[in-house]
Amino acid sequence: MISELKQHDRTLPRGSVPEAVATAMIFVARNVDLAGRWVNLAPAPLPVRVGLLWSATTELMQEFSGRTAVITGGASGIGLAMAKRFGAAGMQLMLGDIEAAPLATAAESLRADGVTVETFEFDVRELDQVHALHDATADRFGDVHLLCNNAGVAGGGAVAASDDLDMWKWTIDINLWGVIYGCKVFLEPMIAHGEPAHVVNTASMAGLVSGPRMGAYNVSKYGVVALSETLTREMAMDGTSVGVSVLCPAFVATGIAESDRNLPSELRPSMQPTAEEAGMRDMVKAVVAGGIDPSVVADAVFDAVEADRFWILTHDETHAFVTERADEIVSGANPSTDLGLI
Repeated sequence: MISELKQHDRTLPRGSVPEAVATAMIFVARNVDLAGRWVNLAPAPLPVRVGLLWSATTELMQEFSGRTAVITGGASGIGLAMAKRFGAAGMQLMLGDIEAAPLATAAESLRADGVTVETFEFDVRELDQVHALHDATADRFGDVHLLCNNAGVAGGGAVAASDDLDMWKWTIDINLWGVIYGCKVFLEPMIAHGEPAHVVNTASMAGLVSGPRMGAYNVSKYGVVALSETLTREMAMDGTSVGVSVLCPAFVATGIAESDRNLPSELRPSMQPTAEEAGMRDMVKAVVAGGIDPSVVADAVFDAVEADRFWILTHDETHAFVTERADEIVSGANPSTDLGLI
């Protein structure tokens, strides 16, 4: 039965509803007996667990010199650190960011180090501008080999608060839709050129463990993790040369706690913090400032791309939070409220 389903699925257009149905049927055929009981419960290699992975090999991206990287949010923080790391390996860079002045400063610094770099001022929330970023990169450098969907902001508060929906939308549009747009625009040509390539999507520990009063941010980062897990399986199933990694750092010394500097003008009047919110913001700023250096994160990203490793967790002390959450899920325990500052 499985071989018949496989043969049938090969005739279906990728991304079609029938393909999705065939995928589900193959998974059930592998894992459920005639009585409807799960029979393949033990952990197994990904090709077995996914069920229809006819081609699970991905060429490692180990040649960097002369290849092209696109990095969004590349003017500062983790994005700039990745630019420096991949630029040092000989990659030619296209840095995209919404902040023109820091973007120009970043490019000047990189060029002083001998890196070939171009910049593109744009807004990841706008699909047409993401297309324009791709076209500018293709015109200048040709094929893209590394896509770092890194642009992100911190925003949005408690789920029960009724007055911050615009902030939720702004946060999710940047953190999640910006990554979706990047994948939708860049992936097809990256697959088509056939050379080893890689996508790095910046999520967060907040994409693995949900802290309170961070609803919009958590939702956006969980979405990035889910998107990335889906993508890495699809890239392997389709036999592409595109690897995928998802970056889930805890606190890093960046300017993310001051994301409101990039708020659209129409949102600024409605975002005046209360005294309590201002105090919380100051505390978060202090914690972020004490985070690890972005260069440490960039080194971890480089190593993951080179090794084709999916998960990038930069803080060893956070592993326990992930394990605790998994234990809560399988045991049916309610989520713990004792997360500390992750």
